[in-house]
Amino acid sequence: MSSKTPASGLRTLFGYALMIGCTVVAYWFIRAAGSSRSAPPAEAGAATFGATGAVANADALLHVLIALVVVIVVARALGSLFKYLEQPPVVGEILAGILLGPSLLGRVAPAISGFLLPKTVAPFLGILSQVGVILYMFLVGVELDPGLLRKRGHSTVAISHASIIAPFLLGSVLSLFLYTRMSTQDVPFTVFSLFMGVSMSVTAFPVLARILTDRKIHTTRMGVITLTCAAVDDVTAWCLLAFVVSVVQARMSGALFTAGLTIGYIAFMAFVIRPGMVRLTRLYGSRGRLTQGVMALVFVALLLSSLATDLIGIHAVFGAFALGAVIPHDSGLARELTDRLEDLVVVLLLPAFFAFTGMRTQIGLVSGLENWLICGLIVLVASVGKFGGSMIAARLTGLGWRDSAALGVLMNTRGLMELIVLNIGLELKVISPTLFAMLVFMAVVTTFATTPILHLITRNQKPSEEPSQPIEVHSGPLRAVHSGGVLAPISNPEGVAAIVDLAVAATRAHDPPARVIALVRRPGGGVRSGLREMESKERPRAPILLEAADHARAIGATIDAQALWTDDPASDILAMAGEPQIRWLLVGFHRPVFGADLLGGVVKELLERAAKTELDVGVIVHGHERAIDKVIAVVDATPNGRATLDLASRIAQNKSCGLHAVLVPKDGAEPEPELQAMLKDAARTAGKWMHTDVLVERNPAQLAYKTQGQLVIIGAGLADEMGLPLDEVPGGLRCVVIVQGGVEREAVAAPPPVEQHVG
Repeated sequence: MSSKTPASGLRTLFGYALMIGCTVVAYWFIRAAGSSRSAPPAEAGAATFGATGAVANADALLHVLIALVVVIVVARALGSLFKYLEQPPVVGEILAGILLGPSLLGRVAPAISGFLLPKTVAPFLGILSQVGVILYMFLVGVELDPGLLRKRGHSTVAISHASIIAPFLLGSVLSLFLYTRMSTQDVPFTVFSLFMGVSMSVTAFPVLARILTDRKIHTTRMGVITLTCAAVDDVTAWCLLAFVVSVVQARMSGALFTAGLTIGYIAFMAFVIRPGMVRLTRLYGSRGRLTQGVMALVFVALLLSSLATDLIGIHAVFGAFALGAVIPHDSGLARELTDRLEDLVVVLLLPAFFAFTGMRTQIGLVSGLENWLICGLIVLVASVGKFGGSMIAARLTGLGWRDSAALGVLMNTRGLMELIVLNIGLELKVISPTLFAMLVFMAVVTTFATTPILHLITRNQKPSEEPSQPIEVHSGPLRAVHSGGVLAPISNPEGVAAIVDLAVAATRAHDPPARVIALVRRPGGGVRSGLREMESKERPRAPILLEAADHARAIGATIDAQALWTDDPASDILAMAGEPQIRWLLVGFHRPVFGADLLGGVVKELLERAAKTELDVGVIVHGHERAIDKVIAVVDATPNGRATLDLASRIAQNKSCGLHAVLVPKDGAEPEPELQAMLKDAARTAGKWMHTDVLVERNPAQLAYKTQGQLVIIGAGLADEMGLPLDEVPGGLRCVVIVQGGVEREAVAAPPPVEQHVG
């Protein structure tokens, strides 16, 4: 009870008003005293009060913020649309930046485009985009599994080399045609041809790996080879790009000097920084979390590595990528770094890169039949080089034609990695804005074409090697009558205690411990390839599971707690519930934000699919707030009523409390024989603790009168019929479990004894 009175509240309000008034009066006197004073004159050439510079900076900040808001919204919208169309979301995000630039919005509504993305914001977006790309390339390096580069055979190495050499040579040959049409005299042909070769050789490892894991073909022979080739391509492409950039910079500092510094840098990263990062992961492991000190150390190393490669002359992104690559791929540190940075990079900083790229991409420069034919030629050469080189090499090393073609299509995925390469080329003036627009068009087309062509090639084809599943599904005969284990998925922290309590209470002495599981959805899109999650190298971290374990220890109970990755929660829950020892599934209920459907989402899907199985399902509407001293079971002569009585009997026995069965006969006040038989079976368990009552009139008022207690268990059919908020009672809320019974069980006959002979 609060001790605050109206008089004390008025005194507080009066004191606050007096304090504000005194402050205003005091400042009035200070201002009056200072108005008569004069300060020294401003120095010559210094900015003066009211100058337009501050206003201009504020205006630029305004436009940068507006541009970021717009491009984030459009990028997320188009990314979601393309994901719905089973396309890589990055295609939509790239298009968002292009559509908001001069290519579309600048043509259709130049005034709006000039307001959203004026040329004055380009330098600011450029800085943000470079920071975003540095962090992105760092995460790409962290995601890269060096094991892919070490553990594969000679055939994979041959395919990897062919998937780089073929497009590189074709790009170099194409430069013979493009140099006289798309370049200028100040760009040496060597630099131009090298860059064209590199731009044709790029494969987007994160996008490709995500396609493979989403389609669950990453463990097939074709999938493994593709991942290996993409990893090799990633490393090789960035090394080639660093070489090209060093050639450009070598005109000022000398090629040998740049090469020497690069070799020294790589050796330093391999022999000094990598062991340091291994020790850092051990430090992380001993503390179990990423502290601000460790985070600061990683960021300092990232900035210094990027700074070093930028000073050497091979671009800052190479340093970021190299540092990420020396962090152990499957360590907890690598995973938490990705967890913390991915959303910031993908949602906030990369849209700035898309907007900046969109401002630089002027599709209008590709005008006339000749230019469009050249653009088509670039797309053709890029596709033939990647697709043809990879496919032929794969076929020669033993893959079938279909798998070889699928591998070639996947290797032709370029995505965001290509845009990073192209922006570097434009910054160095190696390529012109027109050629930049053509190459951006090529990157979008080749990435967009990957999924539909792959689907066309692999349709009606079963993978040669089934992928590993995170959850083992047990098959066999119907479960025996004695099976009665409880499975309890948890996701909402507010309901953990209630679910654990009831799961433990519903577990009989001869049943296995209640199994409490937390299913964690695999992260989607962004930088993650999904390989760590799909290969289950690490179990997901689920803080809610720790809460469940702590609560179980507090009540002196034993539970089997597990955290598992999932792409389809309902299917994975039912797969685990299909194990022979599981009879009951207890799930929590989440009130919907919108709509009145009390059993929606995953819970609704579980109920619909479990209705055809032996599984009994209980939906806990609200957790109990006080100790359970009585269990009330609202029972009718249906499978739901049978399951209701079973669950209530279990809980009453384990809690050593009374069981009050409210019988709901079909007609009249006399329970039918089926209902009486169910009561006799339940009485064997509950014994003297069981009391019965009859609900003569099926109406909410009578039901509320008959069910006065902290825990009410009722069948789904009766709950729908009554249609009242069963969890709301005078004085607060109570625990209500809505039950759906499974199909009747059949006992599995014991196998005949085996006759033994003693000889």
